Amino acid sequence: MAERTTAISRDMTFLRNRAYVAASGSHFFVDIINSSRTVLVALLAVSLGLTNAQVGIALLLYNVGSALSQPFFGLAADRRGPRWFISGGLAWMVIMYSLAVILGGWGALIAITLAGFGSGAFHPSGTMVASESSARSRTQATGFFFAAGQTGLFLGPILAGLLLEALGQPGYLVLPVLAMSAVIAGWRWISDKHFTTLMHDRADTAPVESRRPNLRTLVPLIVVIATSSTIGIAIINFAPKLFADQGYSPVYVGATAGLYMMGSAVGGITGGTLADRINRRLPILLGMAGCILPIYLFIPAGDPWRFGLLVLTGFFAGMPHSVLVILVQTLLPGRRAFASGLTLGLMFFSGAIGTYILGVLADEIGLATALQALIVLPLITIVGTLLLPRAVLGRS
Repeated sequence: MAERTTAISRDMTFLRNRAYVAASGSHFFVDIINSSRTVLVALLAVSLGLTNAQVGIALLLYNVGSALSQPFFGLAADRRGPRWFISGGLAWMVIMYSLAVILGGWGALIAITLAGFGSGAFHPSGTMVASESSARSRTQATGFFFAAGQTGLFLGPILAGLLLEALGQPGYLVLPVLAMSAVIAGWRWISDKHFTTLMHDRADTAPVESRRPNLRTLVPLIVVIATSSTIGIAIINFAPKLFADQGYSPVYVGATAGLYMMGSAVGGITGGTLADRINRRLPILLGMAGCILPIYLFIPAGDPWRFGLLVLTGFFAGMPHSVLVILVQTLLPGRRAFASGLTLGLMFFSGAIGTYILGVLADEIGLATALQALIVLPLITIVGTLLLPRAVLGRS
């Protein structure tokens, strides 16, 4: 037992790395702000009289800006280092969300949309810093990093709901003010020189074959990334809208997205641990198979069963997240910020397109029915995972 405890402690030394702590703390605040967006947009939708399709467009623009910018920010971070992008990305979000509160109405929607570029700047660099903080447990370290963000995603809607209900719109400003602590820590503790040197060493020592992934790998991998990521993005964007339409309070609306992300945080750590100790295929298949029934049942379920089902949905749907990021980093070993940006960009972009399609579909068949139709996506992910070459899905 003592030897096992020592081994676990040795595997988790990344938790004592200051750069890792700064990146993870920044991720926490980035995603607190990111997820509180769903509450702000849901309430703006009611006040402005937006349809589901119009809400989908607003969310699409935000996610597309974040998604398409990530590979470019990743390329820049591989060359210049991650510090500017981690601290600067969060600082940009702080400014834009503060403007959203001050402006209100359509001006708020424009500011929220522009804030997506801050998220796009942060994620490739933050993920690269996290994955390079442990040689033994890269996927687990990345899983904890994403869990920090997902904890922020869990708390964001709840805190936003509480602040908006207690203090009105100005109360939201508490969140961006608190986030400035992470901006300062990231600037102080993250070294550009260390990570640019590390990336050059990766590129020089990588096997030639790992730099040229073939179509047999790329096509199913893109399908797996796109379909698995759309599930969570669609739920956290539209479940709050569904319950806001039904007249629930801002706290309840925030809790629906928050509980999903709480489950996703635990699922991401579990999936990363399984990938490091067994293989990458298991957490993807287990996660996708496990989320089908909870997705279908959480809408018709009454309270408190709905909350438990949302946690289960997040847990299973979140299991593949860090696994897929590390998988793509392995295929592009000398450009890990770019690989992270490419993967997360595809996740966000496909999720944005899927969210828009869901919004259009919801106006035709109803939002509740459209959300239940998401059960098709994990089935597609399972097929794509089974088509991936065995060597790609070996241990991290």
